Amino acid sequence: MAKDIYVRPRSGWFSDRSVCYLAAGRPVVTQDTAFGKFVPTGEGLFAFSTMEEAVDALARINRDYARHSAAARRVAAEAFGAGPVLRRFLADAGIA
Repeated sequence: MAKDIYVRPRSGWFSDRSVCYLAAGRPVVTQDTAFGKFVPTGEGLFAFSTMEEAVDALARINRDYARHSAAARRVAAEAFGAGPVLRRFLADAGIA
């Protein structure tokens, strides 16, 4: 569960602990703060706003854990890996 200060304004906040779980190949189901506008969701990473959405996400993961585990690793590498993060940082700084 995310703190209300992150949920209500739809800030896109995302836990560093969730990033660690993704990198370890552990699917993540976490409260929606609008991070889906920055990070792909639906495989390996799920955002929920209601109890029903959380239960559905867990059921989807349980039906094919291997696929969601691989997707979790992929999300971590593509969205939070050093290469993609540094490229964006350098581009935003006008260096690359």
